[in-house]
Amino acid sequence: MDQFRQHILRQLPELAADELAEFTSAFTLCQVKKRQRIVEPDQVAAHRSYVVQGALQAYVIDPAGNTHTIQFAIEDWWITDVNSYIYCKPASMYIVARDDSALLQLYFATEQRLEQSNHDFETLFRLRAERAAVYHQRRLNSSLTHTAQKR
Repeated sequence: MDQFRQHILRQLPELAADELAEFTSAFTLCQVKKRQRIVEPDQVAAHRSYVVQGALQAYVIDPAGNTHTIQFAIEDWWITDVNSYIYCKPASMYIVARDDSALLQLYFATEQRLEQSNHDFETLFRLRAERAAVYHQRRLNSSLTHTAQKR
């Protein structure tokens, strides 16, 4: 949990100790084995996951059976099928552990409660969303304008 606390404090350095304790207590530690799926198409992605240890891969499979990686998440990164998580719709991708991994997971309803209870928590999740949008835009631009070798 210390690693996670430091992660949060890097983004919200003014957060009080009791607020940090409230925030971190909302997460559940989950151990996943290599090759274990935490999200699959047609299931709702119930959690947003912070990677404490290990690595995860989000990917889709096209009609020809080819796998296309959407995101890798390593230690100190976040991952979920955002559309599924936010809108409680069936997922469109797989998220699988590439290594034995430790995750801190948060339910959407718990996230909403946190955001309503404290403006700083809402700010934290907004910053996460902004960074994720920038990452995905850069990745999309790169895949459209660069060769595989250059990427």
